[in-house]
Amino acid sequence: MERNYSVLEYLRRLENQNKPLYRFKAQSLEEWREWRSKLKNKLIELLGGFPEEKVPLNPEVTESFEKDGIIVEKVVYDTEENFSVPAYLLKPAGLKGKAPGILALHGHGRGKVDVVGISSSEVEYQKYIAPLNYDYGFKLARKGYVVLAPDGRCFGELSKDGVTCTWGFTSSLLLGKTMVGQRVWDAIRSIDFLQSLPFVDKEKIGCVGLSWGGTWTAYTSALDERIKVAVISGYFSTFRDMLIERGECPCQYIPGILKYADFPDIVGLIAPRPLLIEYGKRDPLYTPSYVIKAYEKLKKIYDFLSAGDKLDIDIFDGGHMFSGRKSIAWLEKWLK
Repeated sequence: MERNYSVLEYLRRLENQNKPLYRFKAQSLEEWREWRSKLKNKLIELLGGFPEEKVPLNPEVTESFEKDGIIVEKVVYDTEENFSVPAYLLKPAGLKGKAPGILALHGHGRGKVDVVGISSSEVEYQKYIAPLNYDYGFKLARKGYVVLAPDGRCFGELSKDGVTCTWGFTSSLLLGKTMVGQRVWDAIRSIDFLQSLPFVDKEKIGCVGLSWGGTWTAYTSALDERIKVAVISGYFSTFRDMLIERGECPCQYIPGILKYADFPDIVGLIAPRPLLIEYGKRDPLYTPSYVIKAYEKLKKIYDFLSAGDKLDIDIFDGGHMFSGRKSIAWLEKWLK
């Protein structure tokens, strides 16, 4: 008898045998509504649940300055009892009336400062921001949007006490929580804050994120329909490709999720709202054939809802970075 010593082969076999309970297979709008409701409820449960009540935001501006025609305010607001989130709020200096709002979410790195292009020197900018085209938040503010860029838990100012993603994830598991769930809740409350601003059109909210920010955008947009258009950059494939064939940061994982859905199913909860996916052909974190396969599954959901024109993908010649080649115009199309 030939014995197997490969843990990866064992996991591959398990995944091959797995048939997610809530994989998309609706044949009618009634079945789609039932599928969407059941998957959303199960996803929230697996994320560790959300607080039953929203605490007051108690927003506060702690710093303000102008950068290249953009007013940048450092703000802080409460997202749940005994927890506050710092963020940068960007708005055009000459803004009159109301503008669409963008929730700009960061990935692994230094936190919100990368997304808004804050650096102490040109050397620092070239090291942390330029290679990933990371300052999409600031660039979108220059396009006339009001942009909110919060710190994710374990990043930026929320990395106090040295709690890393791994530490935060494993400790949260003891309490039935996940990092994805906690960060998504903070994003939901960030939308509450954006919509509270008198100069933001609360009916025109978009969400954009790179890498972990793409993860953050995907789950938040799937669960909060106030997001009218989304751009997921540098995070799209099947769970097998992203999280089994490769070892990734534990903060990406949701225990038991594959029993119920694959990633294209979860992203499919965004349908029929407009969604654009960015994928760099030289991104080492994803396999091209898996990405195309996942996109085809997602497209079936959009086509089923007669919303094929609201889904697009930018497969660009680059690595793990934000493109903007199609996404800037995509946001303009659906938000302005």
